[in-house]
Amino acid sequence: MTIGIAARGASAGRAVLAGLAAVEAVGSGEIRGFGVFRALGPDGVPIDAETQDGGGSALIADLECRGLLRQAEAATVAALISSGPDRPTPLTQFLAAGPAGLVTGHRRPDRPGSDGVAVNIAALRLLAAGTAPQTAVAAVLDANPELDAGLIAVTVAGIGMAETDRVRRRSDRGSARLTVRGGAAEVAVLHNAIQPFEGLAALAAGAARTVLESALPLPAAVRLTAGMTVEASAGDGLWLAPDGTVARVANANPSLAGFAGWTSGAVYLGTPVYRGGVRVGTTVTEAYCRLDDGRIAEVAPASDTVSWQPD
Repeated sequence: MTIGIAARGASAGRAVLAGLAAVEAVGSGEIRGFGVFRALGPDGVPIDAETQDGGGSALIADLECRGLLRQAEAATVAALISSGPDRPTPLTQFLAAGPAGLVTGHRRPDRPGSDGVAVNIAALRLLAAGTAPQTAVAAVLDANPELDAGLIAVTVAGIGMAETDRVRRRSDRGSARLTVRGGAAEVAVLHNAIQPFEGLAALAAGAARTVLESALPLPAAVRLTAGMTVEASAGDGLWLAPDGTVARVANANPSLAGFAGWTSGAVYLGTPVYRGGVRVGTTVTEAYCRLDDGRIAEVAPASDTVSWQPD
């Protein structure tokens, strides 16, 4: 099995499907074949889809024809596994599911460990006993260092991923894990035998992150207006007034000194946000405005706000 993706958070189902689609769009090798998708419904019962060929598009078609696509995409805990075509049945053996969570992975997550239990099932049993996902997958695979398996476990509360020593010796593997909005959502990816393997995990995780982030409530935002001053400073900063509007903007970019023209850098992405002299957050979007020698002369109506999130 060449790729496993798991996510938690609003629209986790759509996120893992988006991650697989991103890899299938650019990669070659053992992809676009067999696939299993599983998500936990509100009652903890899995929503399943599977295919022996066609990859992500076939999984989506399967869900759609059974009227389950919307429910599957909206699920807050979801995972998939995929590889080349025609794998041993039942396909669900490669992605363990239960009310406590899901366990996917790559290589052979269905292989039995030293105790005779498939490692994905062993990890799922630990989840059911209340073990945290990272602790669960690490414990199972640490006990089986030469097994050919990597695991990702996901619950409503967290994600964990691990690989055996054997898998970590492979030169074609990739992994990525991203946390969204301080833990409001997460995604993890493991893969092998897909080319080019450099960067594919980050691509899949990034595509999933975009979905997860867009499903969250919009972050706080402030509006820039014409007439505001962008102070030259030793450090960037956005200060909020007591009513939440912009009180002050500072920018350390020397190129803006005396600059006249349009820019998105008046309040730069990643600028610290302060209220009452205390740092409270960081900007996560940029506004587009026309500067004239340190003053905002005009702001584009469609891009006049700067969003920020708490640190």
